[in-house]
Amino acid sequence: MMDWTAAAADLLAIRNDNSVSITIRRGASTLSAQTVRIAGAGAASGGTVDPGGLQQAVGRVLVLGTTSLNIQAGDRFTSGGNLYEVVIVQQNKRAAVVAEAKLVQ
Repeated sequence: MMDWTAAAADLLAIRNDNSVSITIRRGASTLSAQTVRIAGAGAASGGTVDPGGLQQAVGRVLVLGTTSLNIQAGDRFTSGGNLYEVVIVQQNKRAAVVAEAKLVQ
């Protein structure tokens, strides 16, 4: 049986080891700042094809927060001078919230 309390404590320690504060923009709204850990910043994974047919690298990051992290697909935030858009939020939120975001610019 999984000890979700211990898992949450471990993930909180990981988040706090290198935490940053982000402010999420959701449509026309801006949420209060939230503390997260962003992993994989600057790593290019996959790619997209722009309308002109040119291949463009897309930076992907994981965003780790506590179970109270308010984040949804389509949200945008800036970190390290880069703009990211949330692509997916993992469904299992018993120990933490983990989202994947792509570099927009």
